[in-house]
Amino acid sequence: MMDYAAQMAFLEKAIQTGHLSHGYIFSGTESLAFAVTIAKKILCKQEHIGCDSCSSCLKINTGNHPDLFIIEPDGASIKNAQIEAFQRFTFIRPFESDYKVAIVSQAHLMTEHAQNRLLKVLEEPPGYMCLIFLTKQPERLLSTVVSRCQVLLFEEAEFQEEEAIAEQAVHFMKSVAERDAGRILEFAAYAKQDKARFDRFLNQVMLSARDLMIFKETGNIQLIHHEKFSILEERGALEHLSKVLTLKEILQLIEMIDDTQRKIRNNMNFDLSVDSMLLRCVKE
Repeated sequence: MMDYAAQMAFLEKAIQTGHLSHGYIFSGTESLAFAVTIAKKILCKQEHIGCDSCSSCLKINTGNHPDLFIIEPDGASIKNAQIEAFQRFTFIRPFESDYKVAIVSQAHLMTEHAQNRLLKVLEEPPGYMCLIFLTKQPERLLSTVVSRCQVLLFEEAEFQEEEAIAEQAVHFMKSVAERDAGRILEFAAYAKQDKARFDRFLNQVMLSARDLMIFKETGNIQLIHHEKFSILEERGALEHLSKVLTLKEILQLIEMIDDTQRKIRNNMNFDLSVDSMLLRCVKE
């Protein structure tokens, strides 16, 4: 079983090389936000990176993309009528992208009749179609459905760890905003516990700082990330930090993190690079 980062890298490579499967089962997770993140990369107009600035990404952020279709349970199950709507969506060519993406949340809640209706699409999929099933109970899917999809196994603990990293990133930004030297320097120990995790932590701080900058400039929450691992999970922190930190301070934080990551990737001493960044956060 590959971990979260490896699965994401696998999917990104498939997207970049044009080797997407027509059907995926994400087994072990029901994170709709994660699936939407993948859909955003597939439909992104800026080399499929999920840029959050092209018209496609912005439409996904506002839930208004014509080439993305999401099915969620209607009560206790996913009904036949929902699958009929999906079939109509499937056989209309894409409006804005080379692909169309459909996501079925809690796919194990599809009735047997609904699953059987999907088989026609899975057996003869249009070349532009990518279908993603999310389920923690893959054993409840028909074998005929499973056999026609690529199954990727996820550990829910991986998603919980990413959420914990996102929370740490927000705590760090609060510490910087409040000039709390003690709390800032405590992140040195956090960094040295797990260097790979700390790199993901720095990426999350960068993402949150960028989103904070956009919100501070525009006041428009629709323009920033609508992903699971986002500062949007803490709206209060977003509004508070946008009032406390200046644009100059946010940019300085981004530059410091970028500089630290570059030093680490160039094999400079990890502990010294981290300590230097934290001391700069205290002083500046």
